[in-house]
Amino acid sequence: MNSSDGIVDWNALSLNEGIQLITQVMRRHLGVRVFALTPDGEMVDLTPSDSARNTVFDHFVRTDARWGEDESRASMVQTREAWTTALTEEKAAKSNESIRVETTPGFCAHIVPIYFQEELKGGLVVAGFIAAEKAADGVEAIRVVLPEHLREAIDDGDDGPTIVQLHREERRWLDRLATSMASHLTEELVRRAPSMVEESATRFCGMLGKSKEMKKLFRNIEKVARTNSTILIAGENGTGKELVAQAIHRLSRRRERPFIAVNCAAIPADLIASELFGHVKGAFSGAHRDRKGLFEAADGGTLLLDEIGDMEHSLQTKLLRVLQEGTFLPVGDTEVRNVDVRVLCATNRNLEEMVRQREFRRDLYFRIRVIKLAIPALRDRDGDVEFLARHFVNASARRHGKKEKDLSLECLRKLSHHDWPGNVRELENEIERLVIMSGDEPEIGSQWLSTKMAEADEPEPTLDFEGYELPEAIEIVERKMIFEGLQRTGWNKSQTARELGVSRRNLIRKVARYELEEEREND
Repeated sequence: MNSSDGIVDWNALSLNEGIQLITQVMRRHLGVRVFALTPDGEMVDLTPSDSARNTVFDHFVRTDARWGEDESRASMVQTREAWTTALTEEKAAKSNESIRVETTPGFCAHIVPIYFQEELKGGLVVAGFIAAEKAADGVEAIRVVLPEHLREAIDDGDDGPTIVQLHREERRWLDRLATSMASHLTEELVRRAPSMVEESATRFCGMLGKSKEMKKLFRNIEKVARTNSTILIAGENGTGKELVAQAIHRLSRRRERPFIAVNCAAIPADLIASELFGHVKGAFSGAHRDRKGLFEAADGGTLLLDEIGDMEHSLQTKLLRVLQEGTFLPVGDTEVRNVDVRVLCATNRNLEEMVRQREFRRDLYFRIRVIKLAIPALRDRDGDVEFLARHFVNASARRHGKKEKDLSLECLRKLSHHDWPGNVRELENEIERLVIMSGDEPEIGSQWLSTKMAEADEPEPTLDFEGYELPEAIEIVERKMIFEGLQRTGWNKSQTARELGVSRRNLIRKVARYELEEEREND
């Protein structure tokens, strides 16, 4: 079955043991059939073949002939087209909740959209039943179009095919099973898929970057996302710590559950415990009713604690208990609550130094630092300033209803040499100001830059060879030029040799001498 970027083999995916078990339960206990459906209308029947159930819908599926006459005529082809339309319409593209569909000749279906890498790949269709509370009308609508031999078989008694009727609670159970199965299918897609981080890719889960530093970060996010480990996301202000947390959640098994972010520094110290753990009525002045905290709200999902370094000591103790035991006490309550939450922590502070200064609990630090993801500062992302600047120019121009603009070479050069203490956020704000202040001019010159950037002197590139003898200094320069040339050409040795003006054989010899292949593997 085709998708926009390759083949999705739903038959192979359905061999997952969890998926097989769910389809068997749905078939034997609910009498429904299960299908995988692509946005293009292709369909694979995932229903177990060893079932003894004999339903009217089975006969409908097994024939391409039309049932009924005139306006009441129906076929499986029409039904599949109706399911495809429901799957691909706007409401399906915005939700992972099941879509309820009733098609001629009256059978109901629940469709659960399946997303992979933010793209609708297909849907799981559970079909072949009618609502029990509407059984009289539903059965009659189906009987009208039944071929005579099937109508007679039904009337003969218990051995004939049945019209499956499901009550509300059975349909809720059906929804839960279908959602679980869709999750299994998505996990199989993730497991079988190649890495999302291609060498030529510049976008990843809402983040932008083409530097090797960002590619390394993207790959690390992929590695850790599908675990349940607590992760510490470290980076300066404006580097995109919350974007990294959102990417981890979207690639995790918890993606269909809530993602909640809270800034620990933005909430007053006397309120943050209530904000995180909730409170009961009368716990403090103004607590007029019970209130659920963010840990309970994020149950089953992901909670990001931003600026964790600003959390006071008493609250750090409570947080450690949640992380270790999954339990907590709402403010003013005596009843312990249980939650299943994956906690991500973010900070722009040096927690190691805070631990040494006894400003942050050592045991909590090691508990939240199971995995650490360090986001590089913009000044350390080679080539990304120019890349992001061009992107922000186009985005800002569209947002403010202006024609396309470009940045002059001088403007780009000055932007590239700025230190960017505010990182990507500062760059985006500066570009928006440039787009607005340059008016209708098609090119943004350096005269529109803020004063500190326009007047800044560009640093002279220098190499410090103090303490080196001449042969050693030459080797350092030679090694640097060869390594940078190989990176620039994607490790194409022939092209690198031509650019550096040496023979390919001589280049290969120097690559081995300087052990550059080993450095490439560790890069």
